[in-house]
Amino acid sequence: MGFCIHWIFLLAQHSVALCILRRLQTSSPLEISAGELIVFHHVLVAGIGALGSEVVKNLGLLGCKSVFIADPDILEEKNITRSLLFRSGSAGENKVSHALDQLRSLFPQTRWAGMPLEIADIPSEKFSSAEVLFSCVDTDLARMEIAALSTQYKLSVCDGGLGGTSTRLGRVSWFPGADTAACFACLLTNRRRAELFSTWESKVHACWVPEPHSQSVWTSTPTMSSIVAGLQIETALSSIQKKEAFSTHLDLDQASISQTIYHPCSTECPLHIERSDIIFPICTLAECRSCGRQFSPDRRISWVRRWAVCPSCGSNELAVRSSVRDEMIVSTL
Repeated sequence: MGFCIHWIFLLAQHSVALCILRRLQTSSPLEISAGELIVFHHVLVAGIGALGSEVVKNLGLLGCKSVFIADPDILEEKNITRSLLFRSGSAGENKVSHALDQLRSLFPQTRWAGMPLEIADIPSEKFSSAEVLFSCVDTDLARMEIAALSTQYKLSVCDGGLGGTSTRLGRVSWFPGADTAACFACLLTNRRRAELFSTWESKVHACWVPEPHSQSVWTSTPTMSSIVAGLQIETALSSIQKKEAFSTHLDLDQASISQTIYHPCSTECPLHIERSDIIFPICTLAECRSCGRQFSPDRRISWVRRWAVCPSCGSNELAVRSSVRDEMIVSTL
């Protein structure tokens, strides 16, 4: 088994190396120092599932100096069969801690770190020092939060998506993080943007907004994950100097397997309007609709809506009664 894994990594390394060689003649963030190829110095990765596992593997193979991973999920049996980083018997462990152990062993030249948190909850200094964020999440809400962070910190984002109507579909999008460049939110309709903003900002959950868990998860295979992750790395390497947003769509069932679409910045996207320092309102007081208990989660409103439970009865039927943004408004009156 160890012999097979060794050859798998050798083949992957050869494939990634070919991508790098094609970029040595172009302007990119590549450096060559003392015979060592350095890609990025500091990278963030949101999500360590099937796609994120392939992305961090490629970053390790390329000799990236520092990688920080954010993912709050716990390993399930279905995750273990879709990634070389996860092993049988690890179900129930935190994804990030388990992946870090494997990555430090496989790629000791890279400094690996991470937190079992959603990307919106990690310390702000991580965004300030990063050169690019690889988005490997699977919901529009997570991508919207990443778009808000990108515009706030002027951070480039390379987002990957898997599946859809077929397991042979994939997508990679490049968002430069510039004021004049499109972000993920620019690609959405006004109604869809309003739905997602309502989830993370509004104290009252509108009846016309779908429940946070109602979005179906796209299907994928380990093979497609590897292809899309490789394209994510290649896109980031070749586009780090570009200031235009675009997406490359893959469909392995078509004669022309890829199509590139460029995205204009939407004049109606609120993420490009001047904002306060607080990106995501913090819920300071919540009330359980079942037992009436009031408590202070001190977490993002969107986190409270999706994950918080009443400390008394365990119900997730909670109402947001007060937030940090409310307190800021009152203090200015």
